[in-house]
Amino acid sequence: MQEYDIVVAGGGPAGLQFAREIGRRSDYAVAVLEANDALTDNDKSTGGTFDQVIEGYDIPDDVVMAARPDVIFEGPNAASTLAIPNYVLDFPAFLKFLGEDAAGDGVEIHTGVRVQEPVIEDGAVAGVRCTSDGETVTYRADLVVDATGPAGALTTELGMWDREAAQRGIGKEYEVEGRFDADSMLFRFDHEYAPGGYAWVFPGGDGVFKVGVCWIDDFYERHRPPDDGSIDDYVEQWAGADPRWEIDEIRAVHAGQAISDNSINQRATDGLVAVGDSVSSINPLFGEGIRPGMESAEMAADVAIDALDAGDVSRQFLRRYERRWNGEKGSKWKTQRIVGELLYDFDASQQNGFVERSGGLSAEQLDRLQRYELTIGDLLELYPFRPKDVRKVPTLLRHLR
Repeated sequence: MQEYDIVVAGGGPAGLQFAREIGRRSDYAVAVLEANDALTDNDKSTGGTFDQVIEGYDIPDDVVMAARPDVIFEGPNAASTLAIPNYVLDFPAFLKFLGEDAAGDGVEIHTGVRVQEPVIEDGAVAGVRCTSDGETVTYRADLVVDATGPAGALTTELGMWDREAAQRGIGKEYEVEGRFDADSMLFRFDHEYAPGGYAWVFPGGDGVFKVGVCWIDDFYERHRPPDDGSIDDYVEQWAGADPRWEIDEIRAVHAGQAISDNSINQRATDGLVAVGDSVSSINPLFGEGIRPGMESAEMAADVAIDALDAGDVSRQFLRRYERRWNGEKGSKWKTQRIVGELLYDFDASQQNGFVERSGGLSAEQLDRLQRYELTIGDLLELYPFRPKDVRKVPTLLRHLR
């Protein structure tokens, strides 16, 4: 049995950022438990991100594959260039940096350790049971952090949020070498290439780019043709769809799933906080996970340090983090969920209209779009309403409860 002040289950961006925060700001003993044999094996993200991550969390240039000043939105027959600065991360190198930075402040990184279940004592989480090299290992801690991603290894066991009621989606991409002439982060909203979702191409610099497809399952079922194939077929189709790029070699394949709701979930219980996708921090509009995951980790770390200093890791104390997340993100994520419900169910003419209207947004509106802080006025300006959309009102209203 091993004992620490804090045990973090999961070595993705949220778990590692939590560990960085604690290591940098306290002397508490922290262990991060990662199921893969190396942090760099956790390679499921496209790595697209924005200023708030690069500048806000001191991310070095050597883990950034490309930085570009704008984003291209495309529909079936429309395109707009939006002045939104963006970055594409070398995701394995990014995770390696986060882990090494945390370790430099005394955090222990334990790889090859898969968290199985919480240890419960007197109604509170007191540690985790894991498997490592075929053996069962117990880690005890004053505070446990679930950062296990969509699997929610601990939050699911503890019944902290209803994953079955959430929306599900999948994505897959190729990281390739070849020619990419557009040289901007490109999103295409077009059911031909990504029914119920979007397709993308992200520049990686030096003849490298990422090409992929994702969708939300509910809307995929509504918009897919009856004789379509797998997501692999869609990625292949999209990869060969446009003369602006040409693939010479596929050097990596990334795939993952998203499970999302409006993120207003239980984030704390006695002895445990949950961060990142283990409790649906992912943005429900574009599926961005890195930034909200790291933001949730920072919020949780603020409260965790205070809780350990006070010797009180009860839900009553730890839910300060939950209240802060819900207060700062909850209403915004509800709005993003509504926009997503509309966007991914648009017909082709509405997809074109959305893209064209996006191109007319002011600099201030584009900043709000990138920050997920669009106002009702912004949304009305963006939305290409059709009379048939009235039937969607009952579905949309349930997200406002």
